[in-house]
Amino acid sequence: MSHTRIPVEQSLEGLKDFQRRSVDYVFRRLYKDEKPARRFLIADEVGLGKTLIARGLIAKAVDYLWDDVGRIDVIYICSNANIARQNINRLKIPGQEGFSLTSRMTLLPVTLHDLRKHKLNFVSFTPGTSFDLRSSGGVMRERALLYYLLRETWGLGNRAGPINLLQCGAGKDSWRIYLRDFRSWNKIDEGLDQAFVRELQDHIQKSRRAGETDVRTRFEELVRRFSYYRKHVPWGNRSDRNALIGELRFILATSCVKALEPDLIILDEFQRFKHLLHGQDPMGQLAHQLFDYQDTRVAHHEAKVILLSATPYKMYTMYHEAGEDDHYQDFIDTVQFLFDSEERTQSFRELLRAYRLELYRLGNHDDESLHRLEQIKERIEESLRSIMIRTERLAMTVDRNGMVVESGDDRGQLRPQDLAAFKTVDRVAQALEAGDHVEYWKSAPYLLNLMAEHYILKRKLKAAIESGTAYDQLGEDIRQGMDTLLSRQAIGKYQQIDPANAKLRTLIEHTLESGGWKLLWIPPSLPYYQPRGVYDELDEQGLTKRLVFSAWKVVPKAISMLCSYEAERRMVSDYAHREGMDYGDLTSKRRPLLRFSRQQDRLTGMPVFTLLYPCLTLAQQIDPMVVGARLARDGQTPSYEAVYEDMRKQVEHLLEQIEVESYRQSGAADQRWYWAAPVLLDQQFNPAPIARWLEEQDESFAWEAMVRSRSDEEDSNFAEHVDQLRTAARLELGPRPDNLGDVLTKMALASPAVVTLRAFYRQWKGIEETSAWQVLSAAARAAMGFRTLFNLPESIILIRSPDDSDDVEQESGGSAKPYWERVLDYAVDGNLQAVMDEYVHVLYESLGVRNSTPEEAAQALADAIQDALALRTISLSFDELQLKGSKIVRQDYRMRCRYALPFGQGRNYDDNEVTRADQVRTAFNSPFRPFILATTSVGQEGLDFHQYCHAIYHWNLPSNPVDLEQREGRIHRYKGHVIRKNLAEHYGLSALAARVQPLDDPWAYLFAQAEQDRCEDSDLIPYWIYEQGKSKIERHIPALPLSHEWEQLENLKKALVVYRMVFGQPRQEDLLNFLRSRLSGDVKIEDILKYRIDL
Repeated sequence: MSHTRIPVEQSLEGLKDFQRRSVDYVFRRLYKDEKPARRFLIADEVGLGKTLIARGLIAKAVDYLWDDVGRIDVIYICSNANIARQNINRLKIPGQEGFSLTSRMTLLPVTLHDLRKHKLNFVSFTPGTSFDLRSSGGVMRERALLYYLLRETWGLGNRAGPINLLQCGAGKDSWRIYLRDFRSWNKIDEGLDQAFVRELQDHIQKSRRAGETDVRTRFEELVRRFSYYRKHVPWGNRSDRNALIGELRFILATSCVKALEPDLIILDEFQRFKHLLHGQDPMGQLAHQLFDYQDTRVAHHEAKVILLSATPYKMYTMYHEAGEDDHYQDFIDTVQFLFDSEERTQSFRELLRAYRLELYRLGNHDDESLHRLEQIKERIEESLRSIMIRTERLAMTVDRNGMVVESGDDRGQLRPQDLAAFKTVDRVAQALEAGDHVEYWKSAPYLLNLMAEHYILKRKLKAAIESGTAYDQLGEDIRQGMDTLLSRQAIGKYQQIDPANAKLRTLIEHTLESGGWKLLWIPPSLPYYQPRGVYDELDEQGLTKRLVFSAWKVVPKAISMLCSYEAERRMVSDYAHREGMDYGDLTSKRRPLLRFSRQQDRLTGMPVFTLLYPCLTLAQQIDPMVVGARLARDGQTPSYEAVYEDMRKQVEHLLEQIEVESYRQSGAADQRWYWAAPVLLDQQFNPAPIARWLEEQDESFAWEAMVRSRSDEEDSNFAEHVDQLRTAARLELGPRPDNLGDVLTKMALASPAVVTLRAFYRQWKGIEETSAWQVLSAAARAAMGFRTLFNLPESIILIRSPDDSDDVEQESGGSAKPYWERVLDYAVDGNLQAVMDEYVHVLYESLGVRNSTPEEAAQALADAIQDALALRTISLSFDELQLKGSKIVRQDYRMRCRYALPFGQGRNYDDNEVTRADQVRTAFNSPFRPFILATTSVGQEGLDFHQYCHAIYHWNLPSNPVDLEQREGRIHRYKGHVIRKNLAEHYGLSALAARVQPLDDPWAYLFAQAEQDRCEDSDLIPYWIYEQGKSKIERHIPALPLSHEWEQLENLKKALVVYRMVFGQPRQEDLLNFLRSRLSGDVKIEDILKYRIDL
């Protein structure tokens, strides 16, 4: 890692004014004040960029310590790997090569190298697997590391006992192969190796002094017990083995902690592991060795701890939650950790008690009491600001509603078939003595089919079926309710499946009924011309993705399966019926059409390059955004025809300048012109970068390496296709097709490769010719993601005309078009350039690549785009129940999910491989499918879902007003979809006309213009708040009419108004109810809110 000083100002670029103020204030409190803080909490409201503030603090702290501290260690501890992966790039500062990111502290010896050789070290790990070590065997990599560390220091040799002992649950052969190969792909850091040996020796000596059996003696005893392999290890041996390995892991973790010399520790979403802050157990003590580190070699130098969380403690506790984390104690514990002083904590408790007493006097018209309340409030704020800050967005909106509007069309309609379904579920539940299922039935349909086995009803039903117990009543209940259950036969024939649930019916009406199933991407917020085709049939203003929060795990599954099925059914059912296909045939019988194959001596996939070749000339010299802005009038988006004609003239001018050695003027039109012309244009205008890229052999950039030959794909000839493309200048071409200009104009408008390349170029003022070839490579790789999208069976059926041929070389220009041209038309209809400009603008900041080189940033952008586009279709299954004689038969049936997905890890439909939760989030945060994401509230803290979503569905209302805010905060964040739509509506394309040049970023201009035009002096506007438009954060409550949920909602909304007044108080709900009662009298909300704690 470089010893060059970190450029502080470059790290602070892009921070908004309130974020810079936060950085400066926290830095002063930690390092500059006369009595500096050791620990500080940044508790900004969800979505306001706490991670970016942390990056600024890292930069300033590193710069401050640079001259006085020999080695600077920055530690980032995050609650889970998903959040860590999201935030790592955002924390990077210029000149930093990267984080050592590991899920376990015990793996630092093989993930972190040469600590002492580096001036600056960044280390990240998750606490759950780093501080929770006792009585656990860990993972294979940990045990293999322990084996080699112990083998050297204890001279284990090649004995079987230690190998068997450390095997744990791994298979015999796989464990031995893993051990054999471990050193070939894991380098053990020498310094951390030595630190472990020292800690191990100290631990042994301490045990011996205490008269205890030391770990070495116990190890040798267990080695004797495990001297030969046994498939079934006795329970006592297993227990002793796990305890020993847990202790060795603890010793290893302790040595790693001591080897670190933390200067700055960042605890992200720390409320998920707050037990480590206060716990006195060995794990808590281990964590405090980090938190309390002091460098005795430097005067007054100690580790600083920054805590990041919008909910750093239980913000509000209701009666029924009293047995869980109590707000008051949780708050006091957090404050005590930050103060690191019992005396200061006790004084603060007294202030809170006095504040509570004065709140109870509100409304008594006692001026003296109000004066005391104001003074106490100010003292509390002063005390808290010494250890924490909090910024909130609500104060910046006109009516303090945070841009949230409640939808008025959510009340679902109960239908007879819904009641029939409940009758079946209720009868079965009664027969099995499985309890009441009204709330489940209100939330999800087809419970007997969809429930997993962690539900009591499903567990008992499964047991009854497998035991063959003859429940006559149960069988009769199933028989009578057969038409209320999911049928594999109906699905196989693509029959319409009734939602059988009022809430699900409402969601389908809001999404699929509005035509969302026809779209492969969300329309752009700022189109460059009037949309065409299916995109012209929709109300674009209301189009956004949907995020659903539920209390029950069965709900995400039900939504994903039934919404995805209905979207697919609408897309393909006519084709399937015409072709005689059923649901199970789709992926096997509808083969991809954008393929690279050979027929006899011909390469048949060359026309596909019209979609995949990133023509630099078309991207640089013709810009649909500039043309559209110039043609826009009075805020109206220009017609497609006007933009097309303007660009067509520019294309024809370029074609006139192509120099070809030889081509015939007579004879049949040569179809090779479609793919050769873009290459010829580049060889004419941009020969160097194109030649450099096309000749590249490094697999990280080479085009040939982007398509891997697989047995089930006809792509084995892709490299030969690329070779032929390279020969474009040497081809003896025939006459140009009459529609060549038309095809090239569409390529300039909407070819995936061209529009992606153009979108990349918008993010930099200029790209050096020497690095342009890497940006070309990145655009080509992103375009491969589009190829995956357009090769999906449902995409092919949606886009093609019934008259079209499957022949990829079908001639262009007729009524029946080749598929590649249909794809171009669809991309033109959907304003793909505007889509990608908006998406890349959002990605550029969300990925944290602002300080990367253009070529590095382009590669990161391409990876994210390809990940979103190439998300595999997820498989979810239901249990089909049938009666065969007197027996109930249960059979598993898989269904495809893509239009709607559950948030979490899933299995791919085609190959059963794992799709991770962060891959699903990446796709949801793109304009591409899924359009609906369903999840429970658990574990969503710190995750973004706002980039293409401003509609949230509270399938089941939370009991707590804070949880309601937290949910809605997932989609109300920096530059969110709602903000961009309002900006585009307010300014329109015509606002760009006189101000933008080709390859400018229109979104950078719009945000800069809105910032310049704002009245309030806060960067929350326009980046987090922008109300000049029709779009809002939509709050949907799809509850039944007369349901208790409507009363619950009213109580939640009233509680939202004043719950911050009960900040830091015991028995919060009592105080909240009192304050709400005062509101119903002559006390106004404004009179109460001015006494709320404001940090």
